[in-house]
Amino acid sequence: MKIPNLILHLKIYRKIFLILPLLLIIQLCQYPPSFASDSGYSRYSNRVFDTDALNGAELRKEADEYFVKAFDSPTEDEQIKNYQLAMQKYFLLSKAEPYNYYPYVQMARIHDERGEEKLAKKNYFHALNLDKNNPYTNFYFGEYHVKRNRYERGLKYYLIAYNNGYKDNYVTNLKLAHLYEKLGDLKKSEELYVKLNELNPGDSEIQEKIQSLEMLDYEQSGYYHSIRE
Repeated sequence: MKIPNLILHLKIYRKIFLILPLLLIIQLCQYPPSFASDSGYSRYSNRVFDTDALNGAELRKEADEYFVKAFDSPTEDEQIKNYQLAMQKYFLLSKAEPYNYYPYVQMARIHDERGEEKLAKKNYFHALNLDKNNPYTNFYFGEYHVKRNRYERGLKYYLIAYNNGYKDNYVTNLKLAHLYEKLGDLKKSEELYVKLNELNPGDSEIQEKIQSLEMLDYEQSGYYHSIRE
């Protein structure tokens, strides 16, 4: 080999050896997510957890405790802290039990409380993909839509919850009664208030509501039109 060619090859090899470590570093930076997934490890907030060692029941208990603390927190800072802790536990629960709808619904509810609408919706859809007729998921996805005045969508998900296990759930019946009234279907609203009275006979407000609906002339009163506007 001629000397000039040898020098040229040496320069090329030197560049390769200089670039190779950089390429390896870039590759390693991209590698951990798949490594975590395939090897039983998961990452959250720059912390790596062994998913094989996680206890689902314990995680759910701890997450729910932080969730309740956040809901009842007297200050905003304390609420944010407890929601973050709850979110971390629910995230780990979703890795320990990847086919469980519950952690995704809870994470969705926390995102919703934080005003993170897209992340909330993403988690609700993930939960629905796991179990599209689950009453818990559908009830809170109904809440998500009603909160944003999407009443027809909210009604859709409330009804799925109602028809898949929440038929005798007092809160679900109450939500549906209010929603039908808001949408102008007073007949269905009255039927649900009657059912609520059967579920809780001593509620005077429900009894008064039934009487007020019975007195309304559904088509003629102007009430039907005013609540549709």
